[in-house]
Amino acid sequence: MNQIKKTVKLLRRSPYQALAAALAMSLTFFVSSIFIILIIGGQIVLNYIEQRPEVIVFFNDEANQTEIDDLTANVRSTGLTKEIKFVSKEEALAIYRERNKDDPLLLESVTADFLPRSIDISVNRAADIKQITDLTQASEHVDKVITPENLVEQLVKWTKTIRLGGLVFVSTLLSVSFLIIIMVIGMRIAIRREEVSIMSLVGATKWYIARPFFIEGALYGILGASISVLLIYVLLLFYSPQIQNFLGDIRVFPINPLFFLYLWAAEALAAALVGIIGAAIALYRYLKIR
Repeated sequence: MNQIKKTVKLLRRSPYQALAAALAMSLTFFVSSIFIILIIGGQIVLNYIEQRPEVIVFFNDEANQTEIDDLTANVRSTGLTKEIKFVSKEEALAIYRERNKDDPLLLESVTADFLPRSIDISVNRAADIKQITDLTQASEHVDKVITPENLVEQLVKWTKTIRLGGLVFVSTLLSVSFLIIIMVIGMRIAIRREEVSIMSLVGATKWYIARPFFIEGALYGILGASISVLLIYVLLLFYSPQIQNFLGDIRVFPINPLFFLYLWAAEALAAALVGIIGAAIALYRYLKIR
């Protein structure tokens, strides 16, 4: 406890250096938190789509109602479907207007004639999607078929891209944080070099000398992680209604508060390790402690 008080007292003597190191750590783990949430959110969406297999069949304008009804009957006769819903041009326009009600420019020139008729097919199992897709695509009256497989494939690609981009971006920020911590603690060591020399002469162990710097590095990490999680919590609290409205039936919010506690614990531990390692590098560089 005395060592922590001593470290805090030293931080107060040069608060700007401490602030720079803490902000660098908070930026690193703030970006890390964003990528973590994007990856988790993408997985939730992916699970939702996989658990609700649905095929959407769009008809061309040449198809008449009798031909649409015949194809619907053929699909229903397979016994692989839960429900088949016909969507007329007028219903498609109503759906389009509801989804774009906040953007008047998208509503000005769109009429029912521009939108295709379709049937929404709820399939019993995801394994049945291919058979239903093949059956509907064989019809000359079908213009396009959208399946969850298309969406899943796109989501998997986006998730992989986010993971790769996050790894590169966070690694870059982590390297910058390391350098800043090494520089800040190195400056503190240089300022206290005479004090350190005196402690060595009177018999102080290397661990006793190094411990305040390790504590300082850990404090930078914990403070940075705390700031990042707090910012993420506030941002999600503010924007969650808009995000949930965009996701529709995919329930993501409200997020369990324990998630933020676990996120803070994991990031605080990781950030403290980063700070300690940075301090160790600075000590090795400036004091040659082995």
